[in-house]
Amino acid sequence: MKLPSFDLERIQSIYENSVKINLTESGIEPFSLKELMSKSELDELINLPLGYGYTQGNPKLRERISSLYKGFNYKNILVTAGSSEAIFITALLIMSEGDELVMMTPNYLSINGVASFVKAKVSYIKLEEDLGWSIDLDKLKEMVTEKTKLISVCNPNNPTGSVMNEKEMKEIVKIADSVGAYIHSDEVYIGTELSGSETPSFQNFYHKVLVTSGLSKTFSNPGIRIGWLAAEEQLIEEGWAIKDYTTVASSILSQHIACKVLEPMTIQKIKKRAKKLLNENLEYFEKWIIPYSNNLSFTRPQAGGFIYVKYNLDINSTDLIHNLRKNEGVFVVPGDSFGMDGYFRVGLGSEPETFIKGLDLISTGLNRIFPDLT
Repeated sequence: MKLPSFDLERIQSIYENSVKINLTESGIEPFSLKELMSKSELDELINLPLGYGYTQGNPKLRERISSLYKGFNYKNILVTAGSSEAIFITALLIMSEGDELVMMTPNYLSINGVASFVKAKVSYIKLEEDLGWSIDLDKLKEMVTEKTKLISVCNPNNPTGSVMNEKEMKEIVKIADSVGAYIHSDEVYIGTELSGSETPSFQNFYHKVLVTSGLSKTFSNPGIRIGWLAAEEQLIEEGWAIKDYTTVASSILSQHIACKVLEPMTIQKIKKRAKKLLNENLEYFEKWIIPYSNNLSFTRPQAGGFIYVKYNLDINSTDLIHNLRKNEGVFVVPGDSFGMDGYFRVGLGSEPETFIKGLDLISTGLNRIFPDLT
């Protein structure tokens, strides 16, 4: 049996580096090493022996990651090759043939593919746009059965940018606990809140939680491919055994850089920059969309590096994004990649000059395809 095609990752991999303007990126404009590190720190990095390092993650790095969670220490952390490997390990840890996964959608469609691979049953609980992209908890309660082994959520959500409140989170915990299910919480966008306080981790409310996250989104460092799984110590030990069969160890250079990224002062610097960039670009987007308001709409995101745009035009979302890519050289993500035609996702995390150029190219394309649009 083959793993199903991961369409979102595949189309981004093929096209994102060959277009004029890439607005598919869901993180924040990446930092360079020169921006992150002092001269002495850079000297230390280039003199680092290129050995294997720790397969489960550098203890110093694991300790810094654990400080992001309540009551955890380094033994509760497994360092992975991006959050994608952490999600892969989570699925193999928890799901077996005949088990049931209930997954929030729209979402980053990863864990469902692995669950299908091991012949688990996958059901989807849709976020309700009319409810501000939130879960209908009564529907979730009806979907969960004694066979439900895992409930998978993404909070803050990709691609809608919605954020659950604590009452909703505690109700999901109650539903999971009623059947002894685990919760997988993809929390890679915590820290990208556009206003207000930071989203709490599901780990605060339930012991049977597997949190996946990493440095690619909020922390603006996708290129070093550092992610993690945060969970009870026994699950981390079992996850480590799976990792021995996948990437073995994350790069020693990447782990060294990650330790710098997760210094408290650096975290503050990164999050302050992210919030400023996201709010500036969102403000510009809100003005840009006004002439298209009869055909394009969106629910204002609460967090995350993107906007999920709904359209009522007579064109499939994949056809639309490839039309724009081929003719205008601007690349956005089709709603099809999240299982929802009639939408496209625009990345908010680029530098403002790039973001504005990208929106201008989208305008050019939309006006070309639909001359009477505005």
